[in-house]
Amino acid sequence: MMNTTVSTKYQIVIPKRIRQKLEIAPGMKLHIEVIDKESAVLHIKKIDVVKSLRGLGKEVWKSLGGADTYIKQERKAWDK
Repeated sequence: MMNTTVSTKYQIVIPKRIRQKLEIAPGMKLHIEVIDKESAVLHIKKIDVVKSLRGLGKEVWKSLGGADTYIKQERKAWDK
């Protein structure tokens, strides 16, 4: 167990040793479940890989005229 202090902006710092052990990375979502007036549990929401890849390669599809256009061209090529 480690101690931390609440800042004037109600922010807390998670000590490095705990961040490393729990594999907490910037941008991760954390949920706090209140147990009672003196206890709470921190739950880590893992990164959704599918959502994090959304939009990847968008510039490639744009350079090809858009996904729909490219797919239509490919299907026409199959019929030849």
